[in-house]
Amino acid sequence: MTERSGFTLLEVVLAMTALALVSAICYGAFHLGIRAVQQGEVAVVTGQRLRAASDVLIRQIKSAAPYCARNEDLDVYPHFRGTASALTFITGAGQLSGGSLTRVVYRLEEAPVRLVLEESVHFSPDGLGRDPIDKPGERAAVLLEDFQQLRFEYLLNDGVETEWRSEWDGYAEETLPSAVRIMVWGLPGVEGEVWGQEIPVMAAHYGDSLGECDEEEMGPALGDEEPPGEEGDEPSGDVGGGGE
Repeated sequence: MTERSGFTLLEVVLAMTALALVSAICYGAFHLGIRAVQQGEVAVVTGQRLRAASDVLIRQIKSAAPYCARNEDLDVYPHFRGTASALTFITGAGQLSGGSLTRVVYRLEEAPVRLVLEESVHFSPDGLGRDPIDKPGERAAVLLEDFQQLRFEYLLNDGVETEWRSEWDGYAEETLPSAVRIMVWGLPGVEGEVWGQEIPVMAAHYGDSLGECDEEEMGPALGDEEPPGEEGDEPSGDVGGGGE
């Protein structure tokens, strides 16, 4: 009789165990590779969005103008109001205005969390002194999204005191802040817990008025215009056409 050669049960078990181990190692390496590619793609997309958003923020905040607003009490002050989640001012770097002065509003929206930019080329000193900080603009665009939290801060630098504040009121301060800082938490693919950018306000550093508005360039307040025929208007000729 001839003997039949084959594998014992122990050899089969060992072979299956080795195959399972090799398969698990290969799957783990493949999975790590796929995750690394996905994270790299997310980081690239987030980086591109951050560059676009920061370019807009830098241009508009650097070009902030000390444009005069006037409240109901006829008090005049530079229009610049900011909180931790909203910001409005006049800039010479509007995205859709062709280079003219533009009122911009940055505001944080919830559900989903995103930073929205709104612009308007139609404004007046009296309107600016009465409108709320988050008044909608004529055109809006989502500037940044897919993050967890965002905060604005404003730099006070009067030559004596230097302090970052969570709010800025042009009426109370009578000038523009020296700089604006934006901080964003929870951006996917960004190293570190928080991304931040500090942007100087050039009018507060190098402008002739150092961030203070010029009242002489303002027009009359609402209700102050003199209608035709009031005191100071002389008739241009004889009335009635009568003579002797």
